[in-house]
Amino acid sequence: MNLKQMYHRMMHARTVRHQLKEYGARFEKYAYVDCQCTDREQFRASITRLYHTIEKGLAYIDFRPGFGKENIEQLLQSLHQYAEHGYDCTAEFYGAALSCLEAYISKNKAHGLDLKELEERIAQLPGASNGLGGVIEIQAPVEPEKMNFKELMSSRHSIRHFSAQRVDSDALADAVRTAQYTPSACNRQGWKTRIIQDKNTVAGILANQNGNKGFGNEIDQLIIITADLRAQQRNREVFQAYIDGGMYAANILNALHYKGIGSVPLSAALTSEQERNVRQLLAMDDAEVLILIIGVGNYPPGSILTTRSERRFEPIQTC
Repeated sequence: MNLKQMYHRMMHARTVRHQLKEYGARFEKYAYVDCQCTDREQFRASITRLYHTIEKGLAYIDFRPGFGKENIEQLLQSLHQYAEHGYDCTAEFYGAALSCLEAYISKNKAHGLDLKELEERIAQLPGASNGLGGVIEIQAPVEPEKMNFKELMSSRHSIRHFSAQRVDSDALADAVRTAQYTPSACNRQGWKTRIIQDKNTVAGILANQNGNKGFGNEIDQLIIITADLRAQQRNREVFQAYIDGGMYAANILNALHYKGIGSVPLSAALTSEQERNVRQLLAMDDAEVLILIIGVGNYPPGSILTTRSERRFEPIQTC
């Protein structure tokens, strides 16, 4: 390496360090901590996350009366703090949280658990339920390959109850191939895909993922999406692996729905120890970063419950 090359490498390294430091400072300043929110957008994100954890529990086929006490407590605190800050208690996400709590009380009562104290605490909160939280009943999509794009996108739901029937390997592979048309920076396609069929490996990975409790045992196979840092330009593409990998992951989810295969995205935001365990199980190259874990399986017969997951449609800004 000559002096000119050494100089450019040093400058690139300095640029990357600056970008990481700048992002780290911005993340530290604006990312929320549950029950410690300081502005409306933090409250919206935190309250939505907390009530969604309750929606998931309400959708499980193996319902556990009284589940989620810690998240319930944090949600109540957050709703109270939000109102104390003087924010709008007619906001859709706030009303959805209240309706989710109503659904929680109703389902627990149906299972013989009386929650009078919780009802009293909810009654003290301002605002009203809007019916947009809780669960909905769905069935396997009928001929999704005949849907138009809007129908396909709006009809997809995360599935947390699967049949015992094995997913067809050809259909699964075809969905992954379809997603390969995802655009990427300069067409570098730095993503990698692993389909995990071995039950022991599936169980090992799920044991290191925090969001599959209560249904993970029903997942048939996993799709692991990673991105290769060797596909990224060192001088300015610090986050490009996650951008390209995220777009690819979203298209895999939609392609699975198009093929009539049930799926649930599972966060790959693991602890350091969990990530080390998963890397070892998958013999991952050190250059790869985890993007998403997707649980797949066939729809069970009849109808199933899933989270309502109401979408918000914010005004589109034009400049």
